Amino acid sequence: MQQTFEHLLGLPTQAALAILASSGITGVDVVPTAAPPKRQPGPDELLRSDAGEQQGYASTRVVAVEEDGRRLIVSRFLVGLRPQPSKEE
Repeated sequence: MQQTFEHLLGLPTQAALAILASSGITGVDVVPTAAPPKRQPGPDELLRSDAGEQQGYASTRVVAVEEDGRRLIVSRFLVGLRPQPSKEE
């Protein structure tokens, strides 16, 4: 019987992996989406990186679950606002 994993969609990758591990599912493959890069990326796209994720501007989240929870397809989303320089008068 195939299980459903809709409850994992949209969760941060680490949270989804923890939920799967608590259900006895380990050794999960985490695969980034094969979406093409933007043709004209904006300055915020630089934050869609490991460094941006560490700084809280981006988050890798689950967008699909395959093979009964053994493979997570993930994508990195911008979740924080980039700090704007203050205007001094």
